[in-house]
Amino acid sequence: MKKYLLMTAIATLMAAVFCEPSYAQKKTRKELKAEAAAAADSIAALEASIEDGAVMTFKYTEHNFGNKESGSDVSYDFEFVNTGKSDIIITNVSTSCGCTTPEWTKQPVPSKSRGVIKVKYDSNRIGNFSKTITVYSNAKNSPVVLSIKGNIQVKQQQ
Repeated sequence: MKKYLLMTAIATLMAAVFCEPSYAQKKTRKELKAEAAAAADSIAALEASIEDGAVMTFKYTEHNFGNKESGSDVSYDFEFVNTGKSDIIITNVSTSCGCTTPEWTKQPVPSKSRGVIKVKYDSNRIGNFSKTITVYSNAKNSPVVLSIKGNIQVKQQQ
């Protein structure tokens, strides 16, 4: 998507600089060179902002709880590091089911800092489960899809 936007911006700038409307006055070579240089600077700035953007890097994007008893704590912290040069701002975290509740870092996560997406599954639902959590942010690799799975068994009476 970012490449598409970049290509569109380049095409628009090139059209604005080199295409001459019939009603426009003729421009001097000096004016055309100045406009071309300004367009090149704009393109370079756009490319730099994309390259220097935020990157959300997770050590693990999936977690298997294995077998758990009903009523037990079934939560996991997905930790990430901002390996980009800009702050990461998480705009939303959605789940594939209402049985999964996410919590996340609300403040911007600076470069080289850590953030957390905490996911909790409702352990009163018996049986196997496999759920996805989608993290939306300003990071270049957004959205990131996390997954959890496991099996909830009936709690044994003692």
